[in-house]
Amino acid sequence: MKIYLFRHAQKAMDFSGDPDLTAEGHAQASKVLDKVLKNELPKPTELWVSPKKRTHSTFRPLSQHFSLPLQINTSLLEQQSDEKLTDFRSRIEKLFESAAEHKDAVIFLCSHYDLVVEAMSIVPSDKDLSDSEFSHWSPCQYIGFDVNKDGIYEFIEFKKVLL
Repeated sequence: MKIYLFRHAQKAMDFSGDPDLTAEGHAQASKVLDKVLKNELPKPTELWVSPKKRTHSTFRPLSQHFSLPLQINTSLLEQQSDEKLTDFRSRIEKLFESAAEHKDAVIFLCSHYDLVVEAMSIVPSDKDLSDSEFSHWSPCQYIGFDVNKDGIYEFIEFKKVLL
């Protein structure tokens, strides 16, 4: 199975608490689809998003092209103001354990900066994800893993979606 974790594309400045993407962000989302169509990324079988608009918009081109539903998962939300760091980390750990149970899937997950950065200290990987290389994530950046039968996340790639 493969798991690709994406930070959502460039979001608009909006004080509603749930902004959508900018024009550049929508272009990044279309570029993710292009990368799949060019076989630079595998074809997803599942698209997991947080309840926020910007994660939905990041995967909408994939969803529409491949007729895949966006699966809303509250575990992909950013850390909540009343959530302790230990609880946040536990939520992330359970999220990745749940994803790893989908043995034949190619899961694309779209989340938020704080979750993807924190996940680097939690994911049981064959690569040291605490390295400074993984500490900063640009909008629409992603990391890919093959998950082996022992539940180890074998690193594939860490890339930015460039326009």
